Amino acid sequence: MCDTFCKIYYLYCMKTPANPFVISGYYGKNWFCDREKETRLLLSYIKNKNNLTLFALRRLGKTGLIQHVFDQLSSSSRTACIYVDIFSTTSIKGFTNQLANAVYSRFPEKKGIGQRFFSFLKLLRPVFSYDVLTGNPEVTLDLTHPKDYERTIQQILSFLDKQPVKIVVAVDEFQQITTYPEKNTEALLRTSIQHLKNCCFIFCGSNHRIMTEMFNSAKRPFYGSCLNISMDYINEKEYTGFINKLFHQNKRSITEEAIDYILVFTERHTYYTQMVCNQVFATGNKNVKKEDVLKVCNEILTLNEPIFYQYRTLLTTGQWQLLTAIARETKVIRPHSADFIHKYKLGTSSVVTRGLEALLAKEMVYYNNSIKEPYYAVYDKFLMRWLQ
Repeated sequence: MCDTFCKIYYLYCMKTPANPFVISGYYGKNWFCDREKETRLLLSYIKNKNNLTLFALRRLGKTGLIQHVFDQLSSSSRTACIYVDIFSTTSIKGFTNQLANAVYSRFPEKKGIGQRFFSFLKLLRPVFSYDVLTGNPEVTLDLTHPKDYERTIQQILSFLDKQPVKIVVAVDEFQQITTYPEKNTEALLRTSIQHLKNCCFIFCGSNHRIMTEMFNSAKRPFYGSCLNISMDYINEKEYTGFINKLFHQNKRSITEEAIDYILVFTERHTYYTQMVCNQVFATGNKNVKKEDVLKVCNEILTLNEPIFYQYRTLLTTGQWQLLTAIARETKVIRPHSADFIHKYKLGTSSVVTRGLEALLAKEMVYYNNSIKEPYYAVYDKFLMRWLQ
């Protein structure tokens, strides 16, 4: 009886975050805000075996959305979901190892698909180890030539396609493959995927420009191969209700003015909104007012100052001036206009062009071209507020 209670309590603790405003990981639908439209679309596309792309700015919540969808799919014994993050990879070798690890960690080694995959891996001379941070088992494939890795990707995907369950594979930060020295990676993956009948793919990316070109340019291998979903900011009304609900569920209150300030300060960008709410909740204050939120926001900016000063050393004087100008405007629609250049003493239009190219490449600034009036804005909302 005691053992049973302990197990139940342990599982409850593992599923309940200490702070309801989660900034990493997925704990369930009770701590997940909105995204109902995107969830319905993803589930519908997957059900109909469509491959799709998911565009979103970094830290806008696309990984959480994938985990939310996977959580709903997990109730079916006929579907297996695999998440592969390739952001840290720099070559086809890294991609292959990340894919192998994702499959290896998804299926238990001693039965069913896991047992078959382990037998398959043994033919590839794997090196088994443990992640020094998480303690989770890892596998590294010790192959000789890039062509060996290409064949292995095809073999892994073919293996998944032959399993008795439907396989859903989400590849996060997919635009990373365009930086690989192996320039045929796009064509290789497109060829490997197009004939699979039992696998569905979600290609996620945070660089909207590159992802759009990859999947919508007739010159690229993935052209016309996927349905597109683009994530926007969560509706203000939905976020307000979500924040209110979590405070009240924990026997606390927060004024409407305080919530309004949070959503304006963070521009409803998911990560930054969650972080501010997380820190406000962490103060232990039972009745949160606007001045309490102001104090927390100032503390966050002060805490991040050493990092922001490091950014300054990584940029030229002109790039830093341009970054500051964009931050102070919040959004810039016409960065080459005479008024904008003169107001912030940015030199010439060509200087602004070069500066924008550098800031976009360093992902200090992003260009939102998915709306009627495209604009430039600072990526890091805390940096933006600090510069202001």
